[in-house]
Amino acid sequence: MVGYGKAVDMKDSSASDDGTPRTAGSGHEKRRARTERVVLDATREMLAENGFGSLTVEGVAARSGVAKTTIYRRYRSKNDLALAVLLDMVDEVSTQPYRADTATELTALVDRTVELMCTSLMGLVMKGLVSEVAADPELARVYREQVVSHRLADVSALVERGISRGELRADLDPEMVTDLVLGPIYYRFFLSGSPMDDKFGKRLVATLLPSFAAPGGGAPE
Repeated sequence: MVGYGKAVDMKDSSASDDGTPRTAGSGHEKRRARTERVVLDATREMLAENGFGSLTVEGVAARSGVAKTTIYRRYRSKNDLALAVLLDMVDEVSTQPYRADTATELTALVDRTVELMCTSLMGLVMKGLVSEVAADPELARVYREQVVSHRLADVSALVERGISRGELRADLDPEMVTDLVLGPIYYRFFLSGSPMDDKFGKRLVATLLPSFAAPGGGAPE
């Protein structure tokens, strides 16, 4: 089965691509890691230059110098390559803010997510993959486990801090908060195209926080 970059490897670690045994830390493993790095770097460069629509396995092979057959042993298609780059970037960034109060934390979370979606390669890749994730159950599974789980973890930590400060309701569901806080961003980014200016985060949090707040707690003025 396909391996999705360094974040997920669904191949059998006891044998090499040609079926011969290998051991952890072997020269083969190091060469494999170098090859994966070269392939992902080439994919990232092509996505940044020309977008998802122009990405091909053949192009990545030509750019990276790695044989097309070798790439196909790891990735089923250009969708898997793009997802592997996305997972690589998820490891590099976090939207989890640390601030003195929950309203400010939530606003920082929204602002950082908008920035990543609208101005970084991550947003471009997500936009290219959204229809593919909807149509491919395996792609969707890995996306949920490796991308969605990161955002849920960020919001869960934020909610726990807000509850401990007495600003948020003790029965608040972090997954529901994630849906309500990040859903409007994805709706505007993928569907409506409505603008998200530098005041969007504050407006969104001012709308939602009264529903999250403990009595006498964190709703903004």
